[in-house]
Amino acid sequence: MKRHPLVVASMVVAAGGGVAAAMLATSPATAAGGYHDAAYGISASGAAPIAARPSVSSTDGRERSASGSASSSDSTVTIGSATVRAGGGKATATVTGFTAFGGLVTASSVTVTCKDGAVTANVSGTPAGSVGKKATVTYGVKSTGSDGATTIIGMRVTIAASAGTTAAVINVGSATCAKGSGGTPTPTSSKTPTKSPTKNPTKNPTQAPTGGATPSAPTANPKNTHVGVTG
Repeated sequence: MKRHPLVVASMVVAAGGGVAAAMLATSPATAAGGYHDAAYGISASGAAPIAARPSVSSTDGRERSASGSASSSDSTVTIGSATVRAGGGKATATVTGFTAFGGLVTASSVTVTCKDGAVTANVSGTPAGSVGKKATVTYGVKSTGSDGATTIIGMRVTIAASAGTTAAVINVGSATCAKGSGGTPTPTSSKTPTKSPTKNPTKNPTQAPTGGATPSAPTANPKNTHVGVTG
C-alpha cells in the first residue's frame, strides 16, 4: 500500500450532490463566539450506518480526547482503533485498521490534523479513485462551514446507487477547527493565606537583690518584636 500525504485537497463528487449532502450531515455542530473544534474516527451512512465515534468537540478552548474502535452492526465496516483530540483551535484524528465490504476498501492508517484552519491528511490504504463498479475513494476532502470552521476528512468512500444517487458514504478520520473569539482559557486564581502574629513579649524583671539597703528596682525596657508570617 502507498502512503499519500496531503496538505490541501479538493473534493471529488462521485454521485451528483449526494456526497456534499452527506458531508453536511456529518459536520459537527458549532457554537458562535467560541472555539469550534471537533474530531471523530469514523462515520457511515447507508445500509451499514455508524454514528460518528469515537468523537469529541470543544467550544471553550479546553482540549478533550477520546479513543476506541467502531463497527457497523453487520461488521461490514470497521476500524481497529482511533484516537481523537480537539480544543484550543486544534483537532486531530488517528485511525488504524479500517476495512469495508469484505476488504474491498482498506486503510492501515489515516491521520488528519487541523490547526487554526490549516489542515493536513495522511492516508495509507486503497488508492484514491474508482473501486469496482460503484465505489469511489477520495483523500483529503476539505470543506469550510458557514461559521468559518474548516473540516478535513482523511478518507471518504462513496457508494453509488442506481439512477446516479448515493447509497452510502463512509468518512474515516475527521478534524474540524477554527479559532474563535473565546480566547485562551486561564486558570482560576489561587488563595494565599495570610497570618499575623498576635503576641509580643511583655515580661519585666521584678525581683530586687537581698541584703543591705534595698535599692530601687531596675526599670526594664524589653524590646518588642514583630515577625510577619506568610503561608
